[in-house]
Amino acid sequence: MPSIVERDHSKMRFNASSMIFVRFLLQILVVWCIVYLVNHLFLHFQATKRPYSRLLRSLGCHVSIFNIGFYTTSFNRTFYRIGTSNARLWKIWFTVGILVAFGTAVTACVTLFILPIKYIYELQRRAPSSIDLGINTDGVSQSLTQNNRNDATVDDRDKLLIQPIIPGINVPLEHIPHFFVALLLCTIFHEFGHAVAASAEQIRVNGCGYFLFLLYPGAYVDLHQEQLQMISAVRQLRIYCAGVFHNMVLVVIALIFLVFNPIFLRYFYTEGATVYRVAKDSPIRDLLPIYSIIQSIDACTVNTSDDWYQCLRSINDQHPQQSSGYCLTQTEIQTHSSHIELNQTTHYDCCQNLSQKNYCFLYHSKQYPDQNGACMEARIVTKHPPCFLNSDCHSYNNDASCIHPFSADNITRLIRIAHSNGPPILFVGSIHEIYRTIGIQSYKPNYIYLPTILIHDIPLFFQYLGAFSFALAFFNAVPCYALDGQYILSSFVEYLSPTLFKRRRASILLGLIFGTCLLIINVSLAFARYFL
Repeated sequence: MPSIVERDHSKMRFNASSMIFVRFLLQILVVWCIVYLVNHLFLHFQATKRPYSRLLRSLGCHVSIFNIGFYTTSFNRTFYRIGTSNARLWKIWFTVGILVAFGTAVTACVTLFILPIKYIYELQRRAPSSIDLGINTDGVSQSLTQNNRNDATVDDRDKLLIQPIIPGINVPLEHIPHFFVALLLCTIFHEFGHAVAASAEQIRVNGCGYFLFLLYPGAYVDLHQEQLQMISAVRQLRIYCAGVFHNMVLVVIALIFLVFNPIFLRYFYTEGATVYRVAKDSPIRDLLPIYSIIQSIDACTVNTSDDWYQCLRSINDQHPQQSSGYCLTQTEIQTHSSHIELNQTTHYDCCQNLSQKNYCFLYHSKQYPDQNGACMEARIVTKHPPCFLNSDCHSYNNDASCIHPFSADNITRLIRIAHSNGPPILFVGSIHEIYRTIGIQSYKPNYIYLPTILIHDIPLFFQYLGAFSFALAFFNAVPCYALDGQYILSSFVEYLSPTLFKRRRASILLGLIFGTCLLIINVSLAFARYFL
């Protein structure tokens, strides 16, 4: 039975995340429908058609379903000045970029080729386990085996090299600002590389644009195609490889920051599990001040944010009757109990919701060896020493018993959170609610003037920046239609065989088909493995 309950709890957490994502997606769709409807009405009413059209033209704006974009020539002169100011240095810089892009392309193609093979191997390796599950006839063992498989699936999902990025599922909604700004910066820096490389090679930049599709920002540069086709293959490669190269530069910058930031924090911040966020809908929002330091949760000591999340996972994995309890003597139980239920069943709440202060506790004792229930005030009970077994209470008193909070649904918990800025907080609810509504970071600033964003927000931003930059470089390096890899492959084949047009065309076609198929297979597998 415990394993079935835990499996239902994991499903509940996944369903809660799914509901958050669906609600968030519906809100995004409603906003886009309103934008599209307003744009349509302004363009079709005679009173607003002309001034609105002039406004769109002046902004270089175009609106379509789920997409809004802007095009401008305002930065052309800036690109030209930057690209021509030190043209020789830029050419050396972007020549290095060719080598980096080729290394990235080879790594990406080999990785995309190996991943499906690895997935097939894993499927074959897991096949016998399904037979073992079918042979096992014990219901409890079956549920445990199935639960272990579910946990393994969740772990495998988190370890996937290629994952779909979906706000509300694997990107918490509170991370949306970091997500959005990092992705926008990655795309802008990518296109900035193309524009500067083109200017250094004396190729005219017609303009640049940026757009927002649903929630995903993007950018592009418009180069003079006739001039681009007239230059040599090496010069083309400098331009086409510049985007991938600049994304890899961002990856290096992000890694440098993430490596040195903990060293900086060690000198100017104090290590401790510090509260940096409490959601508005949290029932303990008024009880847990921001920047409080968490000391323990139940019997689990907390020193860092990793300890906090590890304690939550540990409590969640335990059955409520196996979780930590409190040492009370028989006299104390008799004194503090409003009433006692002897031979307490596991489906009966001994308090019967008589008072919000009281909670049902289960215990065994020498006098009453069977499972018994006592309805006591939770605040008084939780002041006693923590324990897991009766033997843990012998140092407290030989007559003491370890009493455990009881919940009829096996999901609701009585959680004691000790912190530095007030009395311990007693929380009644699910572990998922605590995980969702309370954010913990591992450091607290030593001085008031030190910004707290260096602890969580900026490192989180650089994590997204590095991940998105690497993803853009990785996928754009693959020889695939409509990506940078298509043009990199064309220029590279032209450099190798400048005179053999027919052979060159066949090589490009085969390379693009191979790269496109690899990308489609891996992206499809990523979605299938994440959601199935």
